[in-house]
Amino acid sequence: MKSVKAYRYRWLILIGLMALLLAVGMQWMNLSPVGRVVNIYYQGQVSSIFSNPVEFLSLAYLLIFVVGSIPASYVIHRLGITVSIRIAAGMIVFGALGKWIYLSNFSIVLFCQLILALAQALVLNSITEIVSRWFPIRERGMAVGMASAAQYFSLGIVMFLSPLMVVTKANAPNYGSGIEAMMGMYAALCSVFAIAAAFLIRENPPSPSSILQREPSVSFLNSFKAMNKIPSLRGLMIIFSVGWGVLITLLVKIDTISEILGFPDSDGRLGIVLLVGGMIGAIVLPSLSDRWRKRKAFFVFCNLCSIPGVLLLVFSQDLGSLLWGNQVFALLGAFIIGFCLLSSIPIGSQYAAELGHGISEEIIQALLLLFSQASGALILIITLVSRGQYAGQLLSGLAALLFAAMMGSTFLKESEVIVTEEERLNQVIEKEIVHLQ
Repeated sequence: MKSVKAYRYRWLILIGLMALLLAVGMQWMNLSPVGRVVNIYYQGQVSSIFSNPVEFLSLAYLLIFVVGSIPASYVIHRLGITVSIRIAAGMIVFGALGKWIYLSNFSIVLFCQLILALAQALVLNSITEIVSRWFPIRERGMAVGMASAAQYFSLGIVMFLSPLMVVTKANAPNYGSGIEAMMGMYAALCSVFAIAAAFLIRENPPSPSSILQREPSVSFLNSFKAMNKIPSLRGLMIIFSVGWGVLITLLVKIDTISEILGFPDSDGRLGIVLLVGGMIGAIVLPSLSDRWRKRKAFFVFCNLCSIPGVLLLVFSQDLGSLLWGNQVFALLGAFIIGFCLLSSIPIGSQYAAELGHGISEEIIQALLLLFSQASGALILIITLVSRGQYAGQLLSGLAALLFAAMMGSTFLKESEVIVTEEERLNQVIEKEIVHLQ
């Protein structure tokens, strides 16, 4: 029998990572829940081609992530986790404070948004690498799920607080007031979270967390060739990007979708319910995936069960005319989407890391997220260029994309690591005598 140590400090590492995800998540979407107000606030400062400032800021976040994803993974590969996280923390503080201080100038806000997007690339690309260093095999799906839940929680915070701090009642005399105070609060919160994470996160535990260790035999450049030789990993990246693109579209356009579905004010209810479902699912389903040692089955399940959620949004007004009201069905659909689709993100991330076992995880995550953000950016560009002409067909199109993703996911192979956990690695796990330090 071979012993490994699971240090109690791993929970502080996870808390630091979650704090960092809270910071970048809040800065990404903090204006989306009050999109109708913000569009009026920046009226005249944005090109007529992209007449929606909120969606333009979110699109810029995605595009910069696409450009910066591979360089960010290289920075992590060369400088290590600790230095990379501290660089990201500094960028978060700079970007958050800049957005607040120069809020009235859209150009400066856009520049700070780009800085924050680069910080997000460093943070997201490091998640599975940090988890694999500090957590034993049996806890990794759960740890990645908790990190994802923190990201969803950050979006839930803005869905709740932004409408609460800004006057969004359309007929109110002070309509739109409170934006400055809201951004100041977010800047303070994000700065505190980022600085705390910079001090908490460390490079490596004193000894390995598992007897299954990745051999750093594949160089940075050769990693891309190695990944291309794994068909299921290539397929997973495409399918993952479709789900992530749908999710990004729903979150960025949540206020627009709420208006289409008959929610009169920018109160964020639809987004809050979606993210509450995501926070619950992101902890429950990855943990069950760990326990039952199945990645593919849970990934297919998440894609399959998210489709009825989108269909409930599509037909909420028709169903509501028969029973309960359209908002009840819309909120139920949002919860199902959150519980299933948002859970597929941590499961898919860990699934990809296991399919590419032996390849640097920051590189796998870089490509996985690059394709995902590009997918979301493409959908947003189409909706922006069309200027809402096909807004009524948006949800139906998203449901069709999820159906295609579900069908594609059935052709993937199970993770080799999970298979050996079921047949061979299960014996390895039983041999791990975990001493809590």
